[in-house]
Amino acid sequence: MTPHALDAEMRALHPDGDPARRAALHEAAAELSKDPAARRFELTHAWVHALVAGEQTRVVELEHRLRRLGGL
Repeated sequence: MTPHALDAEMRALHPDGDPARRAALHEAAAELSKDPAARRFELTHAWVHALVAGEQTRVVELEHRLRRLGGL
């Protein structure tokens, strides 16, 4: 997915939209970023949305990734 497509889908989601999809989009955005601070930012948002969605497996995986990047 391109940065433009990610941005467009994030903007199109209703504020009360699917938190699991939001988590996936932020995770994809983190993968596209080369800047560690930007990756932490996106992964933190993915983590929060995964928590809201109740996706425990994704939450644990994101916590590990954030720790490796110094984000938790």
